[in-house]
Amino acid sequence: MSEQNSQEFKSGLTGVSMLAIIYAAVVMTPVLIYMYLITGLPDPARFIPVFVSLFLFTEIGRIVGRTISPQEAYIIYFMTEIVAFDALYWIGLLIAVYYQQAPYTKLFGIASKIPWWAAPSIDSWAVQMRTFLATEWTVPILISLMGTVAGLLIDIGLSFILVQLYIEKENLPFPVAPIDAQAILTLTERTPEKMVLFTFAAIIGFIYEFLIYGVPRVTEAVIGVAIQVIPYPWIDLTESFAGILPGALIGIATDISTFAVGWVIPWNSIIWLLIGSVSFYIIGNTLAIQLADVTKIPMFLKWKADFSPVARIDWLWQRSLYDLWASPFVGITLGVGIYAFIISAKYLKSAIESLRHLSVSSEGAYISLKWIFLMIGIGVAMGIAIDMYLYPSLWFVWMTTWLVLPFIQGVLLGRSYGEVGLGVQIPYVKEAFMLTFTKPGEVEPWMVPAKVSTSAGIITHRIKVAMLTKTKPLDYYKAYALTLPLVLVMSFVYLQVFWSMAPMPSAFYPWTSITWPLQSLNFSLWVSRSTAIFKPDLILSALIIILAASLVSRKFNLPFSPIGFAAGASAFLAPPFAFNYFFGALIGKIIERKYGKEKWETSKAVILAGLFAGIGLALAVSVAIAIITKSIWITPY
Repeated sequence: MSEQNSQEFKSGLTGVSMLAIIYAAVVMTPVLIYMYLITGLPDPARFIPVFVSLFLFTEIGRIVGRTISPQEAYIIYFMTEIVAFDALYWIGLLIAVYYQQAPYTKLFGIASKIPWWAAPSIDSWAVQMRTFLATEWTVPILISLMGTVAGLLIDIGLSFILVQLYIEKENLPFPVAPIDAQAILTLTERTPEKMVLFTFAAIIGFIYEFLIYGVPRVTEAVIGVAIQVIPYPWIDLTESFAGILPGALIGIATDISTFAVGWVIPWNSIIWLLIGSVSFYIIGNTLAIQLADVTKIPMFLKWKADFSPVARIDWLWQRSLYDLWASPFVGITLGVGIYAFIISAKYLKSAIESLRHLSVSSEGAYISLKWIFLMIGIGVAMGIAIDMYLYPSLWFVWMTTWLVLPFIQGVLLGRSYGEVGLGVQIPYVKEAFMLTFTKPGEVEPWMVPAKVSTSAGIITHRIKVAMLTKTKPLDYYKAYALTLPLVLVMSFVYLQVFWSMAPMPSAFYPWTSITWPLQSLNFSLWVSRSTAIFKPDLILSALIIILAASLVSRKFNLPFSPIGFAAGASAFLAPPFAFNYFFGALIGKIIERKYGKEKWETSKAVILAGLFAGIGLALAVSVAIAIITKSIWITPY
């Protein structure tokens, strides 16, 4: 950030923005927790506290004559998003309790092996009384908090390096950042042209999303049956194509946000994202079934045995991942991570040098290199110390996960957000370590809080938005330091209230009765080695192929997007979403051709901001209806 530009930046951390954050933490946290317990918490739900809080405070400000500045709106926008992400922080403690009595963990003989430092015994007073306010919870809570603090110190320190690398030096586009910035600016500036577009899009988003989430809640309250007008999360067409494309995952995602995302991802990345998804989940799945009996390859035979023509897309997605693609996906993302490091290496030294020689004006935007390394060092030392105390024999694993992996994942995530707008990271890292270095049925190391990912990439994206809204970057970190403890306290209090009302899982909280048993099955399969999915030869082959293709395409300037391909060929993006991203991008291209690139670039950010605002409000209303109307017998699972 140049000296001239840094002087234009203003503070967004004020009494007003903090009041909005307190409102979101106190009022919206129970809404999010209850929504998770009743119906699950879809990804767009993170916009509930964001737009409800931002709308409320901008309107109050307009009425009383104290307008919210773009910088204050920036802080409200992202801190209330943190409220959404961390509202369920403590739910893992209750899941650990459930694992001690879950049918699947008992079946696999691991229920009695849940360590005391992960959760109190099911026979303890704390669990019998369903309360966190007991000494038995002291160690599990402290371990969780200490692991979180250690991880955040690393993430925050690493984010300063990534900001210098990807924003200041490489100047990556961060395609989603203008959308976030436009949402903030539109709600604060309120120019007539933008507000018309914003309002129209918000109405469309509200009506459509209410049909998905709200109508089932209303019909359940009125006639006792939840009627689903639009299937969620997708229209499953897999069975319809099973005759000609057996095993192919075919469907259309129904959330309107999945279409809109295609407008902001670069066209070349969208094409390769679609190619990556189709190559594995459609062509690959089908060929593996058709060639199973011919080749007798064990993984093909396993996949064919798991396939059923009437199976749903979610089941086939999970099974194809375990049977076929987990190892190649690890290799692909690892290869892309190495590629990202290689092409960023020439900028890395200058980025660190920039942090070493901050000008006086820039010191208000960043912190010095010695403090960055100190934060990272303390975080690494804390994390390794905690893990070695809990399970000392795997000291080399804990050193790798805390010292090496965050940097690799951070470089990959930062570049993927900067180039494509989607987070791409190496999957199943902890699982790979555990399967390699532990024995079947050995539960404790699986529950140690290892550091296998990082939030430094998404923080880098948010700092890019700060620059677009002329907000002092350090205000984000200061606000984060104030927001997170508040959210964790509120999450603790409200989860205690909900747990005291009824057991978890139970019929009173239907989503827990559906998903927690599945989670316990998945956990049991990993720990017991009932699923052997990691194959070093496939990981290495995929790594070499993707790395070679990436380097060759860069050398000869070929239109290949490694990040886009890896995003499509990932464990977290099923074809229904890839299809929608592509359809959205195609529609965007048509609109751009008709109205001109400049007008479309200006308008699409406002439209997207309005859509997401409508989505957030629709979800908020739907949750309110669920809370008001939900009245069923409290029956233990």
